[in-house]
Amino acid sequence: MLCKVKKVKKDCSITSHCGGKVVEDQKKEAVIQEYLKRIDRMMGLLVRRLHAELAQNLVTGVTASQFVIMKKINERGRMTVSEVAGDLFVSLSAVTAQVDRLCRAGLVERHRDESDRRVVWLALTPAGKEVYEACEASRLKVIGRYLGQLEQRDLEKLLDIYTKLLKIIEADNSQ
Repeated sequence: MLCKVKKVKKDCSITSHCGGKVVEDQKKEAVIQEYLKRIDRMMGLLVRRLHAELAQNLVTGVTASQFVIMKKINERGRMTVSEVAGDLFVSLSAVTAQVDRLCRAGLVERHRDESDRRVVWLALTPAGKEVYEACEASRLKVIGRYLGQLEQRDLEKLLDIYTKLLKIIEADNSQ
């Protein structure tokens, strides 16, 4: 059966005579929009509650932003300020200010590259490594308190969904 397009609306939806297909599409879109609203609310609540609790459980004197920078440096062993800023999608000045504080606290140190003196590497100091590990253990304890109550298959589903979302975001950002 051929469908005749009746009218194209401003919102780009097309109405047609296809045995109720338009109504079905509108219902499906309404359900999807409701899911998106619910997910948005839930993500907001989860992020706010976990962020507040995680921030309270960091080592005294280390902010959440500083912890994230220390985590990045720890993952790679050493990084430049530009690499940290790029990985975190923040400005160089924001990272530099936090790194300056971490250096003053003796948690991060800067080293000039031997072959190119223009390059400055960031690395955790032994004290920085200890503080990072204490913060990470505390964070995992908080996260484990909640996610540890889920069954393994639910954790696997959650990981699968996060992985899919990350791939979608990365693909979108590369275009």
